[in-house]
Amino acid sequence: MTISSLLSGTSSSLLGSSSSTASQASTFSTTSTAASTVSPFLAQAEQRIQSDAAVTTAQISKFGLLKSALSSGQLAAKAMTTLTSATKPADVTTALGNFFNTFNASVSAANSAATATGSSSQSARATLLVRDLKSALSADPASSAALKKLGLTIQTNGSLVQDAKKFAASLASDPSGTLAAMAKIGSKVDSVSSKELATGGTVGAALATLNAKNTSLTAQQTALQALNQAMAASAATSSTSTQSSTGVAAYQSTMNGF
Repeated sequence: MTISSLLSGTSSSLLGSSSSTASQASTFSTTSTAASTVSPFLAQAEQRIQSDAAVTTAQISKFGLLKSALSSGQLAAKAMTTLTSATKPADVTTALGNFFNTFNASVSAANSAATATGSSSQSARATLLVRDLKSALSADPASSAALKKLGLTIQTNGSLVQDAKKFAASLASDPSGTLAAMAKIGSKVDSVSSKELATGGTVGAALATLNAKNTSLTAQQTALQALNQAMAASAATSSTSTQSSTGVAAYQSTMNGF
């Protein structure tokens, strides 16, 4: 039984409400029986839709936070590619600190989205994003060497840990090499972030899918509300018609006694 078929059946009973008194009584009986049968179905359907909508909304929120974190990380990554020999050491240190914090925030948001209740396929997208970020920093020897020079190490969950003293020593002893390492890492993360945030990327595709599902659930809720209203109107019309015919019959019976 579908929502469309139920709506169709309800509309038919409404159109038939102008038939004879006997037909009205029969229709009332049939409508009451149908309502008692369909109501549990409607209640279960409504509960399912509300549950799905809540879970979907929560997943959308998780991916929204991921998108925001990844965008911030991309900005910090780009900033590391613009540093020059004229940049003050304090500003260089700040740039790396911003990258470190935003990168870890992105990984944290992705791991949170990956473990959230809801669509497993979207959770898998978030897991893939963490893998891509890790790969960007360790896919080739040059990237691994750049990380090491900056005192950065990738953990199992994809986040970074930093040896601040090692970075300070590198910056002091080899400023140009340190800036080159920062530019390389920044460029890698910027590239991955652009891909993930694109319309067909991991985050973009996940949000598009989840938003489409949310729109569908909203449409289902609207259809259920319309069906409930139609059934209530049908039951009310049938009940009123039956009460009127009963009153007429009682009046006629009384008059026949005189």
